[in-house]
Amino acid sequence: MNRFARGMARKVILINLLVLLSSTLVFAQGSNKLATDNNVRSTKPWAKIEGFRSAKFGMSMNAVKKSIYKDFKLRDSKITALKHPTEQTESIGITVEELLPDAGKARVVYVFGYRTKKLIQINILLGHPVDTSATPQQIVDSGNLLGNHFFKKRYQEDGLVAHARLNDGSILIFRGKDQKGHMALLRLSNPQPSDKNSEDLKISLSLSYIENPGKPDAYQLKDGDF
Repeated sequence: MNRFARGMARKVILINLLVLLSSTLVFAQGSNKLATDNNVRSTKPWAKIEGFRSAKFGMSMNAVKKSIYKDFKLRDSKITALKHPTEQTESIGITVEELLPDAGKARVVYVFGYRTKKLIQINILLGHPVDTSATPQQIVDSGNLLGNHFFKKRYQEDGLVAHARLNDGSILIFRGKDQKGHMALLRLSNPQPSDKNSEDLKISLSLSYIENPGKPDAYQLKDGDF
């Protein structure tokens, strides 16, 4: 594959990744019938899910860009913008070299509402395809680290999930809502390699902070529109 073809392939992968991460619906909708963990349910103090680092729900895009510089010292030239083709939400994304120790690069995407134009969700992805050099063990270790962090807090019983295997083979490490209904969702995907070689596993870890998982500010067709 020549240099131009490789560059175009990387661009396509990045665009597809950004579309996935800019979605407000992909992680928000899930079964509430999965088993919960009593230890998480009874842990105190209450969790407060307000955003990610200094970027808080309700901020404008310009305010979030200032937060990105404050948190990661990244300017506009390092920020990628994207509009979701169906949900009509706008997003900005950055690549962080070492968000967690020994976890490789991470992609952080900030999603802004269709109507409000304010920050409504932050999606974070580690592992493949953001950093193809990250090993499965590194990503699993990062999932355990984040899971243990969330388990220290208390969450609403409604929708609380811990360590549940989903139908697609991925693992929902954690899903919980704070007293305001803001959600944190941590999921480990584990696609199996075609030759069953564990070294070829392309594991990814996704973390989402969602302001309103039940009613995301995204464009949706209403009953009767068509």
